[in-house]
Amino acid sequence: MDGSFATVGKPAGFNPVAFESGLLRAGMTFSRLTGAVVVVPVMEELFWRSFLIRYMIKHDFMRVSIGQFTWVSFLLTTFLFDLEHNLYLAGIMAGIAYNLLLYRTKSIFHCIVGHTVTNLALGMYVIYTGQWHFW
Repeated sequence: MDGSFATVGKPAGFNPVAFESGLLRAGMTFSRLTGAVVVVPVMEELFWRSFLIRYMIKHDFMRVSIGQFTWVSFLLTTFLFDLEHNLYLAGIMAGIAYNLLLYRTKSIFHCIVGHTVTNLALGMYVIYTGQWHFW
């Protein structure tokens, strides 16, 4: 999902090798991975799946139950989630997967865990292979 047909632009990514100090490089890599695994899943899932999906159904979103399905909210949140990822095909697939997980489980927590596992696996792959453009 990282072919030229599935991306927008040429991402530089976060490359910790740019830091000369080994300690600084390790610290920056750790903070990047921690943010991707701890902060991003919580914030994105609260926004996309807890707030926006329900807001698209009804502006008084607190009256809409978690995991309520409509085609409009499903398609729009998938599309908008995709726009924040330069690997747009991967963004679409992840948006669909997290939305389906929400509809199946009716749980934001499960979406956060799924997003965390995805970002952790990607982060470990990036660190292991040095393919920094994924970050």
